[in-house]
Amino acid sequence: MQNGRLRLLADISLLSVAIIWGATFVVVKESIETTPVFAYLFLRFGLAFLVLLPWVISRRERIDRRVIRSGLLLGILYFGAFGTQTLGLSTIDASLSAFLTGLYVIFVPLIAWLIFRRQPGRFALYASVIALGGLWLLTSPAGDFRQLQLGTGEWLTILCALLFALHIIATDHFTRLYDTVLLVGIQLLTVSFLSALTSELTEPFTWPPRWSSSLIVSLLITGILATAYALFIQTKMQRYTTPTRTAIIFAMEPVSAALFGILWAGEHLTLLQGIGGVLIVAAMLLAELRR
Repeated sequence: MQNGRLRLLADISLLSVAIIWGATFVVVKESIETTPVFAYLFLRFGLAFLVLLPWVISRRERIDRRVIRSGLLLGILYFGAFGTQTLGLSTIDASLSAFLTGLYVIFVPLIAWLIFRRQPGRFALYASVIALGGLWLLTSPAGDFRQLQLGTGEWLTILCALLFALHIIATDHFTRLYDTVLLVGIQLLTVSFLSALTSELTEPFTWPPRWSSSLIVSLLITGILATAYALFIQTKMQRYTTPTRTAIIFAMEPVSAALFGILWAGEHLTLLQGIGGVLIVAAMLLAELRR
């Protein structure tokens, strides 16, 4: 009974992360129109690290080489995933970016099987395929695969999906071994440092010459909610579920993006997009049937 409650709490918590990520999609796209990609990531993850810093300091006696190595690996994967996603988002539509990022729904069970020989249950596989189909219908207004042309932005986002899948699987492994706060803190510091270094080498500025109110609000939302809170919840709660179920729950991100678009931006869903959203919800329910 206790395990069942923990799994339910984990699923609800991870769902809250997907909802927050979906709500911030448009915010990020607008921000990187005026702020270079890696400068924005440096500020976003740097703020998230500062939010978590008091808790990291309180656990400093638990820091050792193993937790540092693990956090660095997770941070490098996270940096690669967000870097390629944000670069891709600067050249392709948010809806297409959401779909291609959602390919980790398929990548996670395949990679888990290849690396750990951990064969996912058939219900999880069915749910992954249904979620992928729902993602396509939701993020492509015509639902037509012939519209998909793979350019640089698309390939970057596919690479992002692969890196997110690896991060989900690595998180599943390390979160069972080490302190959650330390793992998250080291990840955030790693991503912020790598973003600052990349920005310094490749972009016109790393520290914004002018701070607009929209940039400040964007960083507060993405830094605190979509990064510090989201990464802590993922790292804390993923130990109570499986990587495949986590990926399926995270497929709710574009559903959240679509709903926020309707509520706040006055957007409208087509029939096919509505069916896509229903399929993703159905995939989540199917994944709950069997472990």
